[in-house]
Amino acid sequence: MRKNKVMCYAALGVVFILFNVIAFVIPTAKTSTFWIAYVFTVIAFVLQIGVWIYAFKGSDKIKSKFLGIPLVAVGIIYLIIQIIAFSVFMAYPLTQMWIAVVVCAFILGISAIFLIGTEVGKNEINRVEPKIEKKVFYIKSLQTDVEMIAENEIDEDMRELLKQLAEKIRFSDPMSNNELIDIEIEINSKIAELKITDKKTESVKEIETLLTERNKKVKLLKGE
Repeated sequence: MRKNKVMCYAALGVVFILFNVIAFVIPTAKTSTFWIAYVFTVIAFVLQIGVWIYAFKGSDKIKSKFLGIPLVAVGIIYLIIQIIAFSVFMAYPLTQMWIAVVVCAFILGISAIFLIGTEVGKNEINRVEPKIEKKVFYIKSLQTDVEMIAENEIDEDMRELLKQLAEKIRFSDPMSNNELIDIEIEINSKIAELKITDKKTESVKEIETLLTERNKKVKLLKGE
């Protein structure tokens, strides 16, 4: 990961050098408009470093790094747009100075808003995801329990029936709710009985009925 960061910063450095070579080698009047656009573009380059450091700071987990990518993407888009604006003002250096200030400041301001919005979205994902994982765990746990019962089942027909039940659990709505606690406890109890009962067929049907009831209540709670 460290090597990749070094390569990215090196690439940014190369682009910055090329930008300066083009800016000062191409014969054009170095007016106030030119210098204003140039300064704003240099700021855009410098901000890339800050954005990249902030986007990938903290945890070394892949998920954390992945969530930082949109922030980096917004920063790069900002840089590209600013370079395009600089190119226009370099081509037309006699453009009034205030126009360059307004255009470049507008690009910076809009980019800042998008960067802030992207970071808010990232924080919201980090806040909500643990709650979702906790809710989704219930269905995954049920599925695992039934699959283990199926593996230990000797009767082929019953094993197939249990596998079908596991599939129905798998495709059940994973989200939970406090209103579903009673029925979910009952489903847990029925699956626990399934491990020891001799009437597995009846138990499977009861569990399927409870699952259907639960899924309908989930939809009702979602307002679907």
